[in-house]
Amino acid sequence: MIVFISITVLLFTGILFFNNWKQNRSVAFLAIYLLSYSIFPVSFYYTYIAKDTFWLAIFLNNFTPLYLLGGPCLYFYVKGTIEDKLSFKWLDTLHLIPAVIYFIGTAPYLFSSFEYKLQTATAIIENIESIKTIRLNWILPFKLNFLFRPIIVCGYIIAAYRILYVKAKSLPVPSRQFKLIARWIMILLTTSLVLMILYLAVSSLFNERNIKNTLQDLDNLHFVTVGIVMIVPVSMLLFPQILYGLPNREQENSSLENNPSKNLTEPIQRNNEAFKKLSETILNYFDKEKPFLEQNFNLTDLASALKVPQHHISYCFSDFIEMSFTRLRAKKRVDYAKELMLRTNTKEISLDQIAERSGFSSRSSFFSSFKDFTGMTPSEFLGTTQQ
Repeated sequence: MIVFISITVLLFTGILFFNNWKQNRSVAFLAIYLLSYSIFPVSFYYTYIAKDTFWLAIFLNNFTPLYLLGGPCLYFYVKGTIEDKLSFKWLDTLHLIPAVIYFIGTAPYLFSSFEYKLQTATAIIENIESIKTIRLNWILPFKLNFLFRPIIVCGYIIAAYRILYVKAKSLPVPSRQFKLIARWIMILLTTSLVLMILYLAVSSLFNERNIKNTLQDLDNLHFVTVGIVMIVPVSMLLFPQILYGLPNREQENSSLENNPSKNLTEPIQRNNEAFKKLSETILNYFDKEKPFLEQNFNLTDLASALKVPQHHISYCFSDFIEMSFTRLRAKKRVDYAKELMLRTNTKEISLDQIAERSGFSSRSSFFSSFKDFTGMTPSEFLGTTQQ
């Protein structure tokens, strides 16, 4: 089951990255973290539980440097989400040092032949205790090797907790979006911490006791791990708004800086006013430019036209306009179609032509949208206007 779940998370990670990295660049860090997050339990499963030589040769020690990238990526995702900007400077490359050290230590094994890896896998399956004597890392001994990874990741998780705590303390009146994001980050960090503590505890037991007997004592570990791993993707599917991050347009709202109102001096109020202003700009753009008449007009086009980050646009639709982009686009197209029907001789223009001029890609979408907003089909609407 853990393999199926992890593959599902991997596919989800790919979809997440390609669909959202333009909206919120910090999602790239989240995607890398989820990659390590999903591969880690599979590697553990094939190393200690399954008896499959081929897959053990694939997963044994080959992805460990990636696990050490997971900690920094988690930290920078939280930092970028809280600050609403992709935050990674030259000095931040120092965070890659543990992964580089681990890569150097495992390089002899990583670049060894697959035949040698199969032999190593066979030896481990025949005697699981042999993993303690096999040189998987030429810098770190076995005991430190298996403790090094979770300790490093736990350190970054704690640092990410601190960022969230400091931000929460600075907001006297947290916004609805902040409360949602704070809960999401808490879920992400807490599940990650539990997973790392679990691995740390098991690794410590392996160092002190017989591995085979320890695994028998922890027979339900497989199912516990599956439950923990599933929490993160399920949370993202249930609450997609978390991918918007914490949009911040306070610095864009320069017109409010000279407002003497004490109420508007609060950062949250200024930020909300800036997004209200952006929402008005979006609606005015729809009314004046009529971009919805283009059949392929989408959210990315709108963000590009207004020169605004896409996740800011998404946030406006969800929290201020209170109508999705696709529904507003359909409504504007229906309104335009109604205008065409009222001012045009319908004997000279067909309903299909009206649909095309209004931006609809098909007759069926035109009819379904028209009935949704007016309660009538286009033909019925024409009948009422001609009475």
